[in-house]
Amino acid sequence: MADFLLSYKKTSINEGGYSNDPNDRGKETVFGISRVNFPNWPGWKIIDRLKTHDPVNFVSSILSNADLKILTANFYRQEFWDKLRCIVMPQEIADELYDTSVNTGLVYGAKCLQMALNKLNRNEVDYKDLTADGNIGPATINALNAYLATERFSYRNRDKLVHWLMKWMNYFQLKRYDEITDRDKTQEKWVPGWTERG
Repeated sequence: MADFLLSYKKTSINEGGYSNDPNDRGKETVFGISRVNFPNWPGWKIIDRLKTHDPVNFVSSILSNADLKILTANFYRQEFWDKLRCIVMPQEIADELYDTSVNTGLVYGAKCLQMALNKLNRNEVDYKDLTADGNIGPATINALNAYLATERFSYRNRDKLVHWLMKWMNYFQLKRYDEITDRDKTQEKWVPGWTERG
């Protein structure tokens, strides 16, 4: 059983505080939550109020606001952790899936896990290929459990299996960043930070 707070704390370090970079496709972002992608998040009302109240020093007010911190944690639990069913996974895999999904989007993050599992099933000997649809349902969880159960073979152990799965997930994650920067060169400024996560 994975722990949300462990994953949340790790990813929060990468997501940072407040930014409004014109080259960022998410535009105004706080704690990794983009106004473009999540315009109805209730935290924006608090942020707009703080910006109106103190247009010069509003960033420090945002970063220290207790209500925003609670809304942020609840958002990530509901919009990512719960939808990805991370709780039923080993912590390392939950950490990777959660962080990838926060950065690349819920659907693509889930696809990274599904595509990685498809690469590691020995031509469907261990379990059937998954449809990489970005939906973590029973089929994906069953495939993950079947994959982890192959540690019974003498040349495998849990650490190796987790390592292999995460390497393939990281490959698909980096592939996504490669596609983004090939389409839009202005996004290359984010590559160092993305690479830290891939």
